[in-house]
Amino acid sequence: MTRKLSIFVIFAVTLASMGAASLVEAQQPSRPVIVAVFEMVGPMPEAPEAMTVYKVLPPKVSEEVMKRWMAAFELDGEIIDRERQLVVKDEKRVLEVFKQPGTGYVRFSDNAKLAIEEAATNLPSENEAAKKAEAFLTQNGLLPENASFAGIGYYDFRLADQKGVVTSEGKSGISAAFAVELGELPVLGPGAKASVAFGSNGEIIGAARIWREVAADKEVTIISPEDAIERFKAGWPPEKVDGMPEVTTIVTVTELVMAYWAGPGPIPQMWVEPVYVFRGFHETEGEIGKRRIHEREHFEIVIPAVPEGETKPHSSWGPRPVE
Repeated sequence: MTRKLSIFVIFAVTLASMGAASLVEAQQPSRPVIVAVFEMVGPMPEAPEAMTVYKVLPPKVSEEVMKRWMAAFELDGEIIDRERQLVVKDEKRVLEVFKQPGTGYVRFSDNAKLAIEEAATNLPSENEAAKKAEAFLTQNGLLPENASFAGIGYYDFRLADQKGVVTSEGKSGISAAFAVELGELPVLGPGAKASVAFGSNGEIIGAARIWREVAADKEVTIISPEDAIERFKAGWPPEKVDGMPEVTTIVTVTELVMAYWAGPGPIPQMWVEPVYVFRGFHETEGEIGKRRIHEREHFEIVIPAVPEGETKPHSSWGPRPVE
């Protein structure tokens, strides 16, 4: 059975009720009260009653696999076996592979060339970088299943003198990134990506596979979009107290989608679970004392869809839309 909701035009609500002690504190005249108003301008997702939860499989890390990756990155050196990961260092070139259950993290970094502040020569074009990255990751077992091209990024630098005059700027590298899907839904979070960075003459100066191998495990009941919205609202300002100075936060949700969530690769995570993702921006306007404030900030807020699951709420904030 599938739930389907119509578009919500505007929410004007009071948020999280305050305990007696908090209410007394809020009645102090010097403390401004923030009132929240919610607007939904994007469509609502169709949400099933239940969704698949994926079990994380143990990392496939062995001496043979390490030697294969060392050869791919032309690394010499001893494999250092640490408690949580295997590491190979060749001066400032490093290969790090996590072996701990629940992790998924392989990263090669040529730190000197990644940090260089001079323009690269003969950088690959964006199309060439995408093709070369996909071929390299596939050939070396570093491209996750159900991965697809996500975009191109650049390593930019800018140097300035003591007066702030720019003396040099440019691009020192180019990178191609790949995202992952499960069950036709995107997997969001820092633990679901692969990438390759190229420097001068197309040399590989960085590469990563941040992904845990998973297997479909069970169907679980998820919360409804209505419940997700209520949990989303609960993270915003408290209710208004009459007679207090007022600061208004208008929260505009431009997109609400369903996805899966994968946390940072080096941190153990035993399940990959579905989430609701709220994207948009908030504008805060009002007066605090004699100071007038007007602020705008974009957000991406993740609300777990599995009530008693492993995934916790997450949020990202910034001056531009969160991608």
